[in-house]
Amino acid sequence: MSRPIAPSSSLLVAALVLLCAAPARAGPWTPPPKVGYAKAWFRWLPGFGYRDGEGEKRDYGRYNELSVNVYGELGLLPGLALTLHAPLVQIFTLEDPRRGESEVHVHPGDPALGLRWRLLSAGPLALALEAAVRFPLATSDDLQPVYGTDESNERLGALRAGSGVFDFPLGFSVGLAFSGGFVEASLHGILRTGGYRHDVAWTLAGGLDFSQRWRGRLRLMGRHATGLGGDAPRHDSPSGIGNGTSYGGFALEVDYRLTPRWALGAVLEGGLFALRRQTGGPVLNLVVSTTF
Repeated sequence: MSRPIAPSSSLLVAALVLLCAAPARAGPWTPPPKVGYAKAWFRWLPGFGYRDGEGEKRDYGRYNELSVNVYGELGLLPGLALTLHAPLVQIFTLEDPRRGESEVHVHPGDPALGLRWRLLSAGPLALALEAAVRFPLATSDDLQPVYGTDESNERLGALRAGSGVFDFPLGFSVGLAFSGGFVEASLHGILRTGGYRHDVAWTLAGGLDFSQRWRGRLRLMGRHATGLGGDAPRHDSPSGIGNGTSYGGFALEVDYRLTPRWALGAVLEGGLFALRRQTGGPVLNLVVSTTF
Protein backbone atom coordinates (compact mmCIF):
# COMPACT_ATOMS: atom_id res chain seq x y z
CA MET A 1 0.00 0.00 0.00
CA SER A 2 1.10 3.61 -0.54
CA ARG A 3 0.19 7.01 0.83
CA PRO A 4 1.79 10.50 0.77
CA ILE A 5 3.67 11.81 3.80
CA ALA A 6 5.33 15.12 4.61
CA PRO A 7 9.17 15.27 4.56
CA SER A 8 9.33 15.77 8.35
CA SER A 9 7.19 12.65 8.84
CA SER A 10 9.56 10.54 6.77
CA LEU A 11 12.43 11.46 9.10
CA LEU A 12 10.34 10.45 12.11
CA VAL A 13 9.57 7.06 10.52
CA ALA A 14 13.27 6.56 9.79
CA ALA A 15 14.18 7.23 13.41
CA LEU A 16 11.80 4.56 14.70
CA VAL A 17 13.92 1.78 13.18
CA LEU A 18 16.87 2.36 15.52
CA LEU A 19 16.01 -0.36 17.99
CA CYS A 20 18.06 -4.01 17.95
CA ALA A 21 21.61 -7.09 15.93
CA ALA A 22 23.99 -10.21 15.39
CA PRO A 23 24.10 -12.30 12.24
CA ALA A 24 24.63 -16.04 12.45
CA ARG A 25 28.01 -17.58 11.90
CA ALA A 26 26.53 -19.79 9.22
CA GLY A 27 29.30 -20.51 6.70
CA PRO A 28 29.84 -24.23 6.18
CA TRP A 29 28.85 -25.21 9.72
CA THR A 30 25.55 -26.91 10.46
CA PRO A 31 23.75 -27.37 13.79
CA PRO A 32 23.08 -30.89 15.13
CA PRO A 33 19.68 -32.44 14.41
CA LYS A 34 16.79 -30.62 16.12
CA VAL A 35 19.09 -27.77 17.16
CA GLY A 36 18.60 -24.36 15.62
CA TYR A 37 19.50 -20.70 15.44
CA ALA A 38 17.19 -17.74 14.84
CA LYS A 39 17.56 -13.99 14.61
CA ALA A 40 15.39 -10.98 13.88
CA TRP A 41 16.75 -7.62 12.84
CA PHE A 42 15.74 -4.09 11.98
CA ARG A 43 17.43 -2.57 8.94
CA TRP A 44 17.68 1.11 8.00
CA LEU A 45 19.17 2.45 4.78
CA PRO A 46 19.19 6.26 4.43
CA GLY A 47 19.88 6.41 0.71
CA PHE A 48 21.61 9.06 -1.37
CA GLY A 49 23.38 9.15 -4.72
CA TYR A 50 21.75 6.61 -7.04
CA ARG A 51 24.31 4.67 -9.09
CA ASP A 52 23.07 3.91 -12.60
CA GLY A 53 24.08 1.06 -14.92
CA GLU A 54 27.34 2.84 -15.78
CA GLY A 55 28.19 3.50 -12.14
CA GLU A 56 27.50 7.24 -12.49
CA LYS A 57 26.17 8.94 -9.37
CA ARG A 58 22.78 10.62 -9.84
CA ASP A 59 21.24 12.80 -7.14
CA TYR A 60 17.57 12.18 -6.43
CA GLY A 61 14.92 12.86 -3.77
CA ARG A 62 15.26 11.84 -0.12
CA TYR A 63 15.00 8.08 0.30
CA ASN A 64 14.85 5.61 3.20
CA GLU A 65 14.44 1.86 3.48
CA LEU A 66 13.22 0.33 6.72
CA SER A 67 12.66 -3.41 7.11
CA VAL A 68 12.07 -6.16 9.66
CA ASN A 69 13.76 -9.45 8.78
CA VAL A 70 14.06 -12.94 10.21
CA TYR A 71 16.56 -15.72 9.60
CA GLY A 72 16.67 -19.25 10.93
CA GLU A 73 18.47 -22.54 10.52
CA LEU A 74 17.54 -25.94 11.87
CA GLY A 75 19.53 -29.17 11.89
CA LEU A 76 17.59 -31.91 10.08
CA LEU A 77 20.17 -34.71 9.93
CA PRO A 78 23.86 -34.90 10.81
CA GLY A 79 25.51 -32.44 8.43
CA LEU A 80 22.23 -31.21 6.89
CA ALA A 81 20.43 -27.99 7.85
CA LEU A 82 17.34 -26.14 6.66
CA THR A 83 17.65 -22.34 6.29
CA LEU A 84 15.06 -19.60 5.93
CA HIS A 85 15.43 -15.87 5.30
CA ALA A 86 12.30 -13.71 5.16
CA PRO A 87 11.95 -9.92 4.95
CA LEU A 88 8.66 -9.70 6.87
CA VAL A 89 7.95 -6.08 6.01
CA GLN A 90 9.71 -3.46 3.90
CA ILE A 91 8.97 0.25 4.22
CA PHE A 92 10.22 2.59 1.49
CA THR A 93 9.96 6.38 1.69
CA LEU A 94 10.79 8.31 -1.49
CA GLU A 95 10.59 12.04 -2.10
CA ASP A 96 9.33 13.57 -5.34
CA PRO A 97 11.66 16.61 -5.58
CA ARG A 98 9.25 18.35 -7.96
CA ARG A 99 6.65 18.63 -5.19
CA GLY A 100 8.86 18.39 -2.10
CA GLU A 101 6.68 15.59 -0.71
CA SER A 102 7.41 11.94 0.02
CA GLU A 103 5.35 8.80 -0.32
CA VAL A 104 5.60 5.71 1.87
CA HIS A 105 5.23 2.18 0.48
CA VAL A 106 4.79 -0.89 2.70
CA HIS A 107 5.28 -4.38 1.24
CA PRO A 108 6.59 -7.82 2.24
CA GLY A 109 9.88 -9.04 0.83
CA ASP A 110 10.84 -12.11 -1.17
CA PRO A 111 11.57 -15.07 1.19
CA ALA A 112 14.26 -17.67 0.54
CA LEU A 113 14.28 -21.33 1.65
CA GLY A 114 17.45 -23.39 1.44
CA LEU A 115 19.51 -26.41 2.45
CA ARG A 116 23.12 -26.58 3.62
CA TRP A 117 24.90 -29.93 3.31
CA ARG A 118 28.24 -30.25 5.08
CA LEU A 119 30.41 -32.28 2.72
CA LEU A 120 33.58 -32.25 4.83
CA SER A 121 34.37 -31.84 8.51
CA ALA A 122 38.03 -32.47 9.27
CA GLY A 123 38.97 -31.01 12.63
CA PRO A 124 38.61 -27.23 12.38
CA LEU A 125 38.02 -27.33 8.61
CA ALA A 126 34.53 -27.55 7.11
CA LEU A 127 33.16 -27.49 3.56
CA ALA A 128 29.49 -27.28 2.63
CA LEU A 129 27.26 -27.22 -0.44
CA GLU A 130 24.34 -24.79 -0.35
CA ALA A 131 21.19 -24.49 -2.48
CA ALA A 132 18.12 -22.32 -2.09
CA VAL A 133 15.12 -20.86 -3.85
CA ARG A 134 13.88 -17.29 -3.45
CA PHE A 135 10.17 -16.86 -4.05
CA PRO A 136 8.72 -13.76 -5.80
CA LEU A 137 6.19 -12.90 -3.10
CA ALA A 138 6.55 -9.12 -3.22
CA THR A 139 5.04 -7.07 -6.02
CA SER A 140 7.35 -6.25 -8.92
CA ASP A 141 5.24 -3.30 -10.09
CA ASP A 142 6.74 0.18 -10.34
CA LEU A 143 5.69 1.79 -7.05
CA GLN A 144 6.77 5.37 -7.72
CA PRO A 145 8.84 7.23 -10.34
CA VAL A 146 12.32 8.35 -9.25
CA TYR A 147 13.25 11.90 -10.29
CA GLY A 148 16.58 13.68 -10.17
CA THR A 149 17.11 16.87 -8.19
CA ASP A 150 18.67 18.88 -11.02
CA GLU A 151 16.74 21.63 -12.79
CA SER A 152 15.26 19.26 -15.37
CA ASN A 153 14.05 16.75 -12.71
CA GLU A 154 14.93 13.95 -15.12
CA ARG A 155 13.23 10.64 -14.45
CA LEU A 156 15.92 8.19 -13.35
CA GLY A 157 13.82 5.06 -12.86
CA ALA A 158 11.10 3.65 -10.63
CA LEU A 159 11.06 2.22 -7.10
CA ARG A 160 10.50 -1.55 -6.84
CA ALA A 161 9.86 -3.80 -3.83
CA GLY A 162 10.21 -7.26 -5.44
CA SER A 163 12.03 -8.87 -8.34
CA GLY A 164 9.02 -10.75 -9.74
CA VAL A 165 11.14 -13.83 -10.58
CA PHE A 166 12.38 -17.00 -8.90
CA ASP A 167 16.07 -17.07 -7.94
CA PHE A 168 18.06 -20.27 -7.39
CA PRO A 169 21.35 -19.69 -5.51
CA LEU A 170 23.75 -22.63 -5.67
CA GLY A 171 27.29 -22.73 -4.36
CA PHE A 172 29.69 -23.73 -1.61
CA SER A 173 31.25 -22.35 1.55
CA VAL A 174 34.47 -23.25 3.35
CA GLY A 175 35.58 -22.29 6.83
CA LEU A 176 38.28 -22.75 9.43
CA ALA A 177 37.42 -22.51 13.13
CA PHE A 178 40.04 -21.86 15.80
CA SER A 179 40.10 -20.98 19.47
CA GLY A 180 38.24 -17.72 19.79
CA GLY A 181 37.47 -17.13 16.14
CA PHE A 182 36.95 -18.27 12.56
CA VAL A 183 37.55 -17.42 8.90
CA GLU A 184 35.26 -18.39 6.03
CA ALA A 185 34.56 -17.83 2.35
CA SER A 186 31.72 -18.62 -0.01
CA LEU A 187 30.95 -18.47 -3.73
CA HIS A 188 27.51 -18.84 -5.30
CA GLY A 189 25.97 -18.67 -8.71
CA ILE A 190 22.41 -17.29 -8.73
CA LEU A 191 20.26 -18.65 -11.53
CA ARG A 192 17.49 -16.18 -12.33
CA THR A 193 14.27 -16.79 -14.22
CA GLY A 194 12.13 -14.40 -16.28
CA GLY A 195 14.92 -13.57 -18.72
CA TYR A 196 17.05 -11.93 -16.00
CA ARG A 197 20.83 -12.09 -16.19
CA HIS A 198 22.36 -14.61 -13.77
CA ASP A 199 24.45 -13.29 -10.86
CA VAL A 200 27.55 -14.32 -8.93
CA ALA A 201 27.77 -13.71 -5.15
CA TRP A 202 30.76 -14.10 -2.80
CA THR A 203 31.80 -13.48 0.80
CA LEU A 204 35.05 -13.37 2.78
CA ALA A 205 34.70 -13.11 6.55
CA GLY A 206 36.50 -13.44 9.83
CA GLY A 207 35.47 -13.20 13.47
CA LEU A 208 37.01 -13.00 16.92
CA ASP A 209 35.69 -13.41 20.46
CA PHE A 210 37.01 -10.46 22.45
CA SER A 211 35.70 -11.91 25.70
CA GLN A 212 33.11 -14.38 26.91
CA ARG A 213 30.37 -11.89 26.01
CA TRP A 214 31.73 -9.69 23.20
CA ARG A 215 32.51 -10.83 19.68
CA GLY A 216 33.16 -9.05 16.39
CA ARG A 217 33.21 -9.91 12.70
CA LEU A 218 34.34 -8.28 9.48
CA ARG A 219 32.65 -9.40 6.29
CA LEU A 220 33.46 -8.48 2.70
CA MET A 221 30.82 -9.44 0.17
CA GLY A 222 29.62 -8.79 -3.34
CA ARG A 223 26.97 -9.60 -5.90
CA HIS A 224 27.63 -9.03 -9.58
CA ALA A 225 25.41 -9.32 -12.63
CA THR A 226 26.96 -11.46 -15.38
CA GLY A 227 26.55 -11.47 -19.14
CA LEU A 228 24.74 -14.80 -18.98
CA GLY A 229 21.00 -15.31 -19.08
CA GLY A 230 18.14 -13.64 -20.91
CA ASP A 231 17.58 -10.20 -22.36
CA ALA A 232 14.90 -8.83 -20.00
CA PRO A 233 15.13 -5.04 -19.46
CA ARG A 234 17.45 -3.85 -16.68
CA HIS A 235 15.78 -2.05 -13.80
CA ASP A 236 16.60 1.36 -12.33
CA SER A 237 15.41 1.34 -8.71
CA PRO A 238 17.15 2.77 -5.62
CA SER A 239 16.23 -0.45 -3.77
CA GLY A 240 18.48 -2.42 -6.11
CA ILE A 241 15.73 -5.03 -6.49
CA GLY A 242 15.43 -6.24 -10.05
CA ASN A 243 17.68 -7.15 -12.96
CA GLY A 244 21.28 -6.00 -13.21
CA THR A 245 22.29 -4.93 -9.68
CA SER A 246 25.97 -5.18 -8.73
CA TYR A 247 27.93 -4.17 -5.64
CA GLY A 248 30.95 -4.89 -3.52
CA GLY A 249 30.78 -3.95 0.13
CA PHE A 250 31.58 -4.66 3.76
CA ALA A 251 29.79 -5.42 7.02
CA LEU A 252 31.24 -4.70 10.46
CA GLU A 253 29.41 -6.69 13.13
CA VAL A 254 29.57 -6.57 16.94
CA ASP A 255 27.36 -8.52 19.33
CA TYR A 256 26.99 -8.93 23.05
CA ARG A 257 25.94 -12.25 24.58
CA LEU A 258 23.26 -11.61 27.19
CA THR A 259 22.93 -15.28 28.19
CA PRO A 260 24.32 -18.53 26.78
CA ARG A 261 21.41 -18.49 24.28
CA TRP A 262 20.57 -14.83 23.65
CA ALA A 263 22.60 -12.02 22.07
CA LEU A 264 22.16 -8.43 20.93
CA GLY A 265 24.29 -6.69 18.38
CA ALA A 266 24.77 -4.03 15.71
CA VAL A 267 25.91 -4.19 12.09
CA LEU A 268 27.21 -1.38 9.90
CA GLU A 269 27.26 -2.05 6.14
CA GLY A 270 28.46 0.02 3.21
CA GLY A 271 29.41 -0.15 -0.44
CA LEU A 272 33.05 -0.18 -1.48
CA PHE A 273 33.14 -0.64 -5.26
CA ALA A 274 31.24 -1.64 -8.40
CA LEU A 275 27.86 -0.23 -7.30
CA ARG A 276 25.39 -0.46 -10.17
CA ARG A 277 21.63 0.14 -10.30
CA GLN A 278 21.08 0.91 -6.62
CA THR A 279 21.37 3.75 -4.13
CA GLY A 280 24.40 4.63 -2.10
CA GLY A 281 24.26 5.17 1.65
CA PRO A 282 25.12 3.33 4.87
CA VAL A 283 23.05 0.41 6.18
CA LEU A 284 22.42 0.13 9.92
CA ASN A 285 21.14 -3.11 11.46
CA LEU A 286 20.06 -3.90 15.02
CA VAL A 287 19.63 -7.60 15.78
CA VAL A 288 18.46 -10.02 18.46
CA SER A 289 19.46 -13.68 18.12
CA THR A 290 19.01 -16.95 19.95
CA THR A 291 19.80 -20.65 19.78
CA PHE A 292 17.28 -23.38 20.58
